[in-house]
Amino acid sequence: MQITVYGATGTFGSHLVTRLRAQGHSVIAAHRGIGVDTYTGEGVTEAAEGSDVLVDCVNLMTNNQHRALDFFSRSSRSIALAAAENPGAAMVCLSIAFRPEVAESKLFAYYQGKEVQERVYRRLIPADQLLMFRSTQWYELAETASVHAGPVTFVPKMRVRALAADEAARMMAEAIDAGERGTLEVAGPEISDLAAIAAKIARADARGRRPRKVVPVPLPGPTSGDGLIPPAPRLSAVTVDEWLRAR
Repeated sequence: MQITVYGATGTFGSHLVTRLRAQGHSVIAAHRGIGVDTYTGEGVTEAAEGSDVLVDCVNLMTNNQHRALDFFSRSSRSIALAAAENPGAAMVCLSIAFRPEVAESKLFAYYQGKEVQERVYRRLIPADQLLMFRSTQWYELAETASVHAGPVTFVPKMRVRALAADEAARMMAEAIDAGERGTLEVAGPEISDLAAIAAKIARADARGRRPRKVVPVPLPGPTSGDGLIPPAPRLSAVTVDEWLRAR
């Protein structure tokens, strides 16, 4: 198959491109570096030409409500319109596994943006052509969401069922091969806390030195409960310890 991956150079997209090519697919790696901008729509339709599957892995990490809603609504709409130019092409959207109360809390604008993204695709793409792939947080988030101050690292205290980004990419690639449609939620093997994962990463990175001190920062609302835990996900077996050993 020919597959267009938007956001191909990101944390998830780069893993997905590698996985799909290893499975023998022809992959168009679409990103701003080659003139494809899903926010403005530049190059989006051209990158989709002839593809059997379009994958949206584009992301913007922000908790600004206006930026989140504006970005995800415009970006997803431009890709959905490109899909309309390829009748019969499947559409796969990378989203996040979260329960409605997370977006409803109004504390996390990023999740509101992802909710809008899902709504755009469900409205514009026929159900028999759409796979909504909802992943839990990745182990890598414990690093990217950290704030360092001297020897101390501050990490949001969030209850998660995290998995490796490469594992999520593997599971998406397999779902694409199988022609899955509907909604698929994927998660890691165990429920933990993002700050606890960050502490394990800090110990692994210390390499015999004293590890950085990780300070959990409590967050209000449903992320401290089961707001980010999907009820019946497809599970990866790779634990955070195994992921750290393989890095």
